[in-house]
Amino acid sequence: MNAKAISGIVVLVLGALLVGASLYTVNERQQAIVVQFGDPQRTVVEPGLHFKTPFVEQVIYLDKRILSLDVRPQEVLASDQRRLVVDSFARFRIADPLKTYQAARTETNASDLLEKIMQSSIRQVLANERMTAIVSGSRSELMKRISELTNERAASLGLEVLEVRLKRVDLPAANSQSIFQRMETERQREAAEKRAEGQEQALAIRAIADRKVAETLAEARREAAVIRGEADAEATRIFADAYGQDPEFFEFYRTLSAYRATLGKSDTRLVLSPDSEFFHLFLDPNGNGKRRK
Repeated sequence: MNAKAISGIVVLVLGALLVGASLYTVNERQQAIVVQFGDPQRTVVEPGLHFKTPFVEQVIYLDKRILSLDVRPQEVLASDQRRLVVDSFARFRIADPLKTYQAARTETNASDLLEKIMQSSIRQVLANERMTAIVSGSRSELMKRISELTNERAASLGLEVLEVRLKRVDLPAANSQSIFQRMETERQREAAEKRAEGQEQALAIRAIADRKVAETLAEARREAAVIRGEADAEATRIFADAYGQDPEFFEFYRTLSAYRATLGKSDTRLVLSPDSEFFHLFLDPNGNGKRRK
């Protein structure tokens, strides 16, 4: 291979390197800034193949898509001096890549600056609201105000904030524990009151039931006494009628009943005289059951 051929190859290689250093591509998801020794020269937002001065100009790529920023939880102070832990995120895009490059140089730095702006905006907006409004009130209105304030401040960075969301708004751990204990104490007090009311009602119900039982038993005893008295009166009348019809038989029957009551028990012992009036039915020689005169 002669010198001329070698020179041609060198020229081709140098030409290829020169062309390669002069061309760059921008895809649909990117936008680019061409800088010369750190000084921005132009902004390229159209996708495709582009040219630059080789070895002198450099290309800085920035994302063209909608980006997400997850802000670290921060503690804020509401207008009623209640502390809250706020966890939020934002959706944004690089609207002016030149401003973004001039203010932050890189996407990472731009995200860090936007996070600080968001934290400041959240503190400023929530500082004018009470805790109840922040936790369970018009949160959508608060997010809208935070988004507008953040977008206004982020414009200097070339960023456009599309949306700000409050993912979580809670009390700090120490405050949460204190509130939980206070709520637990309150519920225990309410439970004790309910139990006391229940016991009071139970005593009243038992007292009414006991009174009704006593009244029912008294009425039953009264009716039983009346029925028993009427029965005793009827028995006495029957005995009196029977005695009037046959006094001798009635006396005989009463004597046999007395014998059954006294002599019918195996453990009964009587110490009587043989001629006692009690045995007049056994001593009557005629066996007619009449008493001796």
